[in-house]
Amino acid sequence: MLGQKGPALDTKTAILHAALACFADHGYEGTSIRMIAERAGRPLSLLAHHFGNKENLYVEVFRYLFEWSMSSTPEAREPRDAAEAARFLREELHRTFKDMVQKHEDKNPLREQGTRLWLQEIREPRPALHDLIRNFAGPMATTIRNCLTVLRPDLNPDEIAFLGASIIGQVVGHGFMAGLNRIIWGDRPLPPVFQGAEILVEQTFHGLLREGAPAPVAAPARTRKAKA
Repeated sequence: MLGQKGPALDTKTAILHAALACFADHGYEGTSIRMIAERAGRPLSLLAHHFGNKENLYVEVFRYLFEWSMSSTPEAREPRDAAEAARFLREELHRTFKDMVQKHEDKNPLREQGTRLWLQEIREPRPALHDLIRNFAGPMATTIRNCLTVLRPDLNPDEIAFLGASIIGQVVGHGFMAGLNRIIWGDRPLPPVFQGAEILVEQTFHGLLREGAPAPVAAPARTRKAKA
């Protein structure tokens, strides 16, 4: 859709931008197709022609946000050994951090509206969005899962999933939580994108403690789950 040319793109883009603004301001339930048409300055018939109904339009707004925010669509990768797993994981962290920070620091109104819309869905996305989210985020998650499985063979699948979600969470937090972070940590500029990504890479691979640092208090012993 983003690569199309001509009047159809103008009409669809106007509708998508109007829908994004309405959904961000009023939520899914509080937005009507008529409200979107009025904001877009387009007849209702064109909305039905291009998107069918409100739910389809809602899904397409999220597709538009995914395409706008991602510098590239990653493919799932499976590392052959630990060295390749480390390289793939580092590349995923860099790509995701760059996309999140650059898109969430610019002045494009899509940024602010998109963030508010995502926050409405981030805890429990509605079923209509599940396939779309899997299609865009699935390859990244698969690559990270494959890398962690190679790098941490001691972890079971549940623990791998938890660790993968934690790794992505620390990256996403610098995008979606930028305003909250400024309140909590002070209005300090983020480091340059490459440097910031490298800090997260270092944290992911080595944690907080370096050689010679005092060790934390040992956690109680626990029984590990068997691998699936």
